[in-house]
Amino acid sequence: MNRLFFIFLIILPLSFISLNTSSSNDNLELTLITQSPTVLLDDSALTANIDTIIHFSRGLSIYHLPGNINTYGSELNFTQVNKNTAYYTSSNLEENIYQSSVFSCTLKQGKWQKGKYINLGNSFSSANSHFPKNELGFYFNVCDIQGNCKIAFRNYKKQITEELSSNINLENSTNTQPHIAIHNAQKVMYFVSDRKGGFGGMDIWLSVINKEGEYGVPINAGDKINSAFDDITPFFNSFEEVLYFSSNRKNGVGGFDIYTSNGKLNLWDKPINAIQLNTKQDEMYLSFYEETKGYFASNRKGALYTSNEFCCNDIFCFELDEREIIQQESIFHIAKLLPLKLYFHNDEPDCCTMSVTTDKTYKDAYISYFKMEDKYNLYSPNSTIFFEDSLKGNFNKLNRIFSYVLADLKLGKTIQLHVKGFTSPLHKKDYNINLSKRRIQSFVNYLSLYENMSFSPFLKSGFLKIIELPFGESNSTKKVSDNPEDSLNSIYSLDAILERRIEIIDVKLIE
Repeated sequence: MNRLFFIFLIILPLSFISLNTSSSNDNLELTLITQSPTVLLDDSALTANIDTIIHFSRGLSIYHLPGNINTYGSELNFTQVNKNTAYYTSSNLEENIYQSSVFSCTLKQGKWQKGKYINLGNSFSSANSHFPKNELGFYFNVCDIQGNCKIAFRNYKKQITEELSSNINLENSTNTQPHIAIHNAQKVMYFVSDRKGGFGGMDIWLSVINKEGEYGVPINAGDKINSAFDDITPFFNSFEEVLYFSSNRKNGVGGFDIYTSNGKLNLWDKPINAIQLNTKQDEMYLSFYEETKGYFASNRKGALYTSNEFCCNDIFCFELDEREIIQQESIFHIAKLLPLKLYFHNDEPDCCTMSVTTDKTYKDAYISYFKMEDKYNLYSPNSTIFFEDSLKGNFNKLNRIFSYVLADLKLGKTIQLHVKGFTSPLHKKDYNINLSKRRIQSFVNYLSLYENMSFSPFLKSGFLKIIELPFGESNSTKKVSDNPEDSLNSIYSLDAILERRIEIIDVKLIE
């Protein structure tokens, strides 16, 4: 297939041609993993006027939207913005030229009604609309007849379209698929571009937006997200705080697969293939409306098209059973949070004792530590990132792990939590061993009190066991001082901060 033609299809976006040659229809510890066999849509869906359901696995259902949305052209980027309204892109071949437009549709009596064309100005094509919450307008692509696309913003009140600044719409490059995310109250725009500085093909980039609405210099999302192939259609799911995107990289299930990764900005975990959603064909443009409901585009069996030569994508809806979410996450998703590192201030908990036990909880240690951010900043100005992303972020992840483990325990499973304890080298070895034991004990104390002592019966019965592994200073780096008079390098440096921790390294289901 002609490479330029393929890129042209991506940027509009239009009908994708699968890279699968088969003609069958068949530093932040921050990822999603889904596993189940794929079940294809029944052939009757090709002529159905109502939504058709597929059951991929227990707890996940996928629907093919009806013919008043899906056509024999290509439908993409379906985004539900409220209970009754959604927007999407539709494209068709007109005189051997693909042209795309944005449509809106409304939900009545549980069915999406026929889409209505949205006039977005004089551009040849418009596509990839994105509607951030609490904004005065929305983002989309404007494209000329040659396929040159730029990202623009449509102001609701003024009813005008303005192209974004030149650092976003870089000359001699494709810029498309804008998506706004919020990280710690910071507004960020992810988008797709083939500009220089990427890893190959189309890459996902990001621009931090300041309070004045100015777009910062774009940054590549990094080699965890981007590959030597095409990485497209970013969507940050605020419910899970994970990034979904599609890629035709090696070792996928089909052409374009949906992947997911934890993190933010250019700090991401290794992406995990969302196997449960992917087929031998293309899956892309995943979006969530609710925690349990979303949409994606695919040319899988069941999509409407007249020829196998052009793989015309349709919109599919997926729904997760809320009861199954916890079960699936507890079984498959705890691993994405491990090893989980929980940090302590120097000599906490219970300074200056050789005791191996404490009455304090990790929550107590966390709160007191978090309040010391200003003091740490006096010594290490960069420590703010640690306090926000690692200390606070990992405490939040701990509570997620607890909820997953509790769900499994209530199903009658037996579980082991393996917890390591570490210290800096500031004190003697025996003291540090006991200090690492106290830190593990504070974790156990917090676990015991979680949600009105929900874990207590399981701890008493032995269905939940804590495997304690105190290491003291044995793994400490030489960068951390053991001199009490050198407070910067023994207590307040980033290296010292990272030594004082416990780690949940494994959650094992015992058969």
